[in-house]
Amino acid sequence: MDEKEEISKEATIEDQKPKQTLAEKLKEQKKAARKKAIKRSLLYGFLALFAYIVWFLFKPFKASAEYGICRSVLELTVPYPSSIHVSELKNKRDGSMLLWYTHTDAFGEYRMENFICKFRVNQKTGITELAEVKMGKVAMDPQRLAFLNNAMIYFAENPLILTWPTALPDSIGDLKLETDKFRKVNLSDIKK
Repeated sequence: MDEKEEISKEATIEDQKPKQTLAEKLKEQKKAARKKAIKRSLLYGFLALFAYIVWFLFKPFKASAEYGICRSVLELTVPYPSSIHVSELKNKRDGSMLLWYTHTDAFGEYRMENFICKFRVNQKTGITELAEVKMGKVAMDPQRLAFLNNAMIYFAENPLILTWPTALPDSIGDLKLETDKFRKVNLSDIKK
C-alpha cells in the first residue's frame, strides 16, 4: 500500500501546480529567444574581435612615401632589382633616409650594402625632390639625379612599395641563403 500512497501523493502534488496560461508561455518563449539572441550576438562579437586581432597581427606595416620613392630609385640603380631585399630603414638626423639592402650582383655574389636618399622641397614648384643619393660611399651623378627629379611626378602617380622592410635574422643559422640555386647543374641542359 505504500506504493499506492506515494503515487497518490505525486498525483496530488502535480495537480496542485497552477497551470500556465498562454501569456505566461509566450513570455517564457520570448525570454528564451532573447537569451539565445544575446548568446549568438556575443559569439559573433567575439569572433569578429578575434578576426580583427589576427588581421592586425599579420597586416604589414606601411612606411612613408619617401621610402617608396627611395626604394624605387634603388631598384632603378641596382643591376638585378628582382634580387633586392631591404632589411633595414633608418631616418638619420640630417633628414636623409638610410636603407640597408641585400642583392645578388653580376657575379652571383650575395652582397649587403647601404643606400642613402636625401630629400628637399623645391622652392619654385613646392614639389619634393631628391637632393642627394649615395650608393655605398659613391654619390649619384648630378645629371642622373636631375633626370630622377623630373620623374618624381610619375613616382607620385604610380603605386609605390610601402611595406616596412623585414629585418634579417640575428643568428647565422636562421639566415637562409639559396646558394644551391647557382650550383645546381641540369644534365639535360648540357649538350654533347
